[in-house]
Amino acid sequence: MKDRFVRTKSVNKYFGAIERISHKRKGIERMLLITGEPGLGKTEASLHWIAMNEGILIRTLELMTGPWLLQTIAYELGGEPYLRSKKNIELICELLHEKPKTMIFDEVDRFTRKPEILETLRDIHDLNLSTIIFVGEEQADKKLAQNRRLFRRFVEVVKFERLDLEGTRDFLLEMSDLKYQDDAVEKIFLNTNGKISGIMGAIHHAEAVARGMQVKTISGKDLR
Repeated sequence: MKDRFVRTKSVNKYFGAIERISHKRKGIERMLLITGEPGLGKTEASLHWIAMNEGILIRTLELMTGPWLLQTIAYELGGEPYLRSKKNIELICELLHEKPKTMIFDEVDRFTRKPEILETLRDIHDLNLSTIIFVGEEQADKKLAQNRRLFRRFVEVVKFERLDLEGTRDFLLEMSDLKYQDDAVEKIFLNTNGKISGIMGAIHHAEAVARGMQVKTISGKDLR
């Protein structure tokens, strides 16, 4: 398997939306919501973007509280967190003013049960006009829509989709060292329903089969 990142249609929509909200115009929101079922590459896309740009990615945790999150943000921005939330908000604002960074919060669905945290992130956005991206599962937009003050700040909502047959073919071509006959591509597509996590597993299996058969081309009958 090749060590590379594949820009799918969903990834291109994601990165394009980031470009559109990464402006310096005053009074215009800079928040983005990414949704989609697990296994479609949302986190991997976020990590890839962070690696190429100025930003931080924070994975939300089930037990995370507001003070804990603020300390984590301050630390990831390069500061020395305080014990008091008020001081950490001031520190975060100061750090973002000195060096603006895009902040991505992954698995943000967990905060839908903690409205005070969502409101605090909205406050940070409003105080700094910071570029903030929420990444959640397929129902995240419906859950977050209940918080109208927050939801209206999302300039765009980008939904990650499963790959279609041609997308699966392109992904195999980009990621695998093997050649796949048409029936192999179709079998992988049907078996994985176009989910990237499943296709990655199928590539591992196909490459193991190919090594055992000592071949560089795989057909559908070669795969379970």
